[in-house]
Amino acid sequence: MKLKKSVKMILIIIVVIVGALVMYKYYKRNNNPNSVSQEKINETLKFVKDNNIYDEKYKEEYEKIEYQDDKDFKDILVTFLPKGYKGEEINYILKLSDTNINKLKDKDYVDISNYYNYKNFNVDNIDRYNKYHEEHNDYSYDKVITYVNIKLDLPVYTDPATVKDGNDLLVLVNKYNCLEKGYRPSDLDYASGIYGNVPMRKIAKEALTKLQEAVKKEIDIELLPTTAYRDYSFQSTLYNNYVKEDGVAAADTYSARPGCSEHQTGLAIDLKNPIRTDVRLNESDYAWLKENAYRFGFIIRFPGNKEFITGYQEENWHIRYVGMDTAKIIHDEDLTLEEYIDLYVNQY
Repeated sequence: MKLKKSVKMILIIIVVIVGALVMYKYYKRNNNPNSVSQEKINETLKFVKDNNIYDEKYKEEYEKIEYQDDKDFKDILVTFLPKGYKGEEINYILKLSDTNINKLKDKDYVDISNYYNYKNFNVDNIDRYNKYHEEHNDYSYDKVITYVNIKLDLPVYTDPATVKDGNDLLVLVNKYNCLEKGYRPSDLDYASGIYGNVPMRKIAKEALTKLQEAVKKEIDIELLPTTAYRDYSFQSTLYNNYVKEDGVAAADTYSARPGCSEHQTGLAIDLKNPIRTDVRLNESDYAWLKENAYRFGFIIRFPGNKEFITGYQEENWHIRYVGMDTAKIIHDEDLTLEEYIDLYVNQY
C-alpha cells in the first residue's frame, strides 16, 4: 500500500514538473520581445509566395521573420537574405531607420546584433563601434555608440567639421566642430560685467538677467559675466598666449583653439562672484548654479565628471545657453551638450 502511494506521488511530481516546464517555455516565448508569432510567420510565408520571391533554401529563415506591412518589406527580404542575414537579423534590420537600411544595402554582411536597438545607431560607424568596444570593453554598447558618434575615438583637431549654422541655439562647437573664421552673431547685445560691458547674444542676455535676479533673491550673491562673445582674433591671441606659457598640450586642456571656441557663438558666458578674490565661484556659489542654471536655459558646459567627453578641464563658471527644454533634459539626465545632440537631435 505504501509502495503504491509512493509511486503515485512520484507520478504527480513528474506531471507537475512537466507542466511547469511547458508553462515556462510558453511564457518565455510570448514575453520575449524578439519572439515572432506563428501568425506573423504564416503572413511572411504567404507574402513571399504571393510575390513570387519564395526560395526553398530560405524556408527556415522565412519562418523566423515577422511580417511587416511595409512597402520595402519585399526589397528587404530579397536584398538581405542573399547577403547571408538570418531571419532573426532581418527582424533587427526591419527596426532600423530608412536611412540606416539604405546604408546597409550597400555593405556586405555586417553583424548589427549589438547595436540595432539603439536610436542613435549609425551604420556608417559600425567598424568604429566594434574597434572602440574592443579597446573599451567595460563600456556598455549604448555608451560605445554615443562616444563614437561624437568622435571620441578620433584625434582632436585633425579634421574638424565646419559648423553649418552658427546661429543655431544648439550649435555644437568643440574640438571636432569649428566655426568659420569670420562668423559673428547678428544679434549681439551687452550686459554689465565685472570689467565693463560684455557682448553676448540677446537671448542669452535676457536669460542671464533672470538668473542674476534669482540668485540674488535666493542666496543673496551676485554672479557677473567676465566674458561671453569672443571673436576669432580675440581667441587666437588668448590661446597663443597660453601656448607660450604652458605649451600646446597643456593649453588644449583649458583653452580652445581659435574658431573652435563656443565663446564665438555668443551663447557661452563666464561668470564670477565679485566678492571672491581667489576664485571665480566657491563651492556654495557653484552648488546653486549647478542645480538652478537649467531653470533659465543654461547648462554647465564643462562639468568635472565629463572631461573625457568635453575635452576640457572642469570650469564651474562657464555656462552655455541652450534653451529651457534642452537645459532641463541635460540637467536631469546628467548629459553634456555633445551627448544630448547625439541622443535627441541628430537623426540616423
